[in-house]
Amino acid sequence: MTDRTESSFINVKPDKDRLINLISEIENGSIKIPVFQRDFVWKSSQMLQLFDSILKGYPIGSLLFWKPNEEFQTKRFIGPYLIEKSSREVRYVLDGFQRLSTLFGALTNPIKFGFDERLGGAKEFNIFYNLSDKEFTYIKNSKEKRYYYIPVYKIVDTFEFLDFVKDLETSINDKSESKRLIENAKEISKTFYDYEIPFVSIRGGDIKSAVEIFSRINSTGTEISQDFMLSALSYNSETGFLFSDAITEFLERLSAYNFENLKRDTVLNCISNTRNKVYFDVKVEDLIKLDLEGVSTEAFGYIERAVRFLCDYLFVLDVRMLPYPTQLIFISDFFRLNQECSYDELRKLTKWFWITSYSNYFTIYSLSQQREAYKKFVSFASGDHDDGILRIIENFDVAEFPEKLNFTGVRTKTLQLFMINYAYEQSQLDYGQQLREIFIFNKKDRRPGNMILLSSSDYLSFAADGRFDFFASSSDEVFLKRFFLNERLLDLYKSNQTERFIFAREAIIKSEEHRFITSFGMFNLFESESHSDQIFLE
Repeated sequence: MTDRTESSFINVKPDKDRLINLISEIENGSIKIPVFQRDFVWKSSQMLQLFDSILKGYPIGSLLFWKPNEEFQTKRFIGPYLIEKSSREVRYVLDGFQRLSTLFGALTNPIKFGFDERLGGAKEFNIFYNLSDKEFTYIKNSKEKRYYYIPVYKIVDTFEFLDFVKDLETSINDKSESKRLIENAKEISKTFYDYEIPFVSIRGGDIKSAVEIFSRINSTGTEISQDFMLSALSYNSETGFLFSDAITEFLERLSAYNFENLKRDTVLNCISNTRNKVYFDVKVEDLIKLDLEGVSTEAFGYIERAVRFLCDYLFVLDVRMLPYPTQLIFISDFFRLNQECSYDELRKLTKWFWITSYSNYFTIYSLSQQREAYKKFVSFASGDHDDGILRIIENFDVAEFPEKLNFTGVRTKTLQLFMINYAYEQSQLDYGQQLREIFIFNKKDRRPGNMILLSSSDYLSFAADGRFDFFASSSDEVFLKRFFLNERLLDLYKSNQTERFIFAREAIIKSEEHRFITSFGMFNLFESESHSDQIFLE
């Protein structure tokens, strides 16, 4: 199968090879583990299960190798062993690191790497095969070792295997027992010698294409981020700077704003955007030609300013509430281009955010139009454009009022942002405030009319037990109005008229949102059922 990307030619080829050949390739340095791979984390039970699968002839999943156009920094150790050999033809492991480390660490003769044969390498790789019970095991102490325990590396080492079989023949007086154990030894040895592992080889391509292929065909369902792969290209052995670690530390810093779960690729896209063109036109590999440590450190500052702006001016209390990651990418660029921002400029940036949120701005435009949108935004950030909005069409459409509140769609996130902004318009919330919910009636009913959204501090003050009764009784009329409530609605609540209450409260929310949206202009609004709750309360 072949695929041509915008940046390079890729060849993707499925294949398979014998396990022992793959072990040899690791030993001679032609299969390497790039530094962006996380550390070895498998438990002993997982390692034993892997060997048991091979014993039973089960598939252990396909491996994914990559031969890119660039060279990567690689891990020096695979399993417990330091690999010092190198090869002119290197394949990097994208998927299968844990499995290959387990197999190489356990099946390699420790003598080759200067280990004491009795230790068999690191303890967790010192696995034995019980020839009598036909199962893999660990030996907790030397007293437990029996003559029928064979270290697994001797299963695939011809000379070691022959010596072990010879010892069995000479040391066991019971010939039938000796024959049984030797047959079991030959059987397990043949199983491992003949065992084949499928793999997919990617040749050529760039980081973005390799990440896409990995996400589609990796065996574990895990994700890999471009920054881990970029780390392997940019690793500085002198300074110890590892790009992926820098992003991890930065995300920990963002936990103060509840943004620690910001996608790593979004952070990378923010950094790419500092190249004065929209992020999807920046080849990730080109970043290594820069002072990546310096560039990323500066970009982290812009991103954090953008996050603070989202918290302070728009009450985005959690990264889940952000309608579009692209909004954060653009806003971080705004602060790069506009170091000193006036109140008027921040007010205009707030308006840009609401227009792009309600209009599905980054969904309705093609990539070429998004390039133009970015140019408009740059002009806006530089003070040369009034609002930074690209007007391909005269009026934007606003999607229908959501039936439920959740974090799965732009429209539902935007409504929640409107509701929390309506509640705290004249307030200032501390960083780290959480978005909390009170359900007025059924706790499984996520209709907007059934939900109160408030900050965690107000939740503790007015509804620590999560009950609407306590919230309503503890609040005055002005406070209740901030949450689209009034005395007439409370009367409906007290008389348990659930549907009329929800219907009427949603009418109020729609009416106020309608008023809010029209303040920005250039919208074709959804058809509201009513802009007043009055008709539902007469």
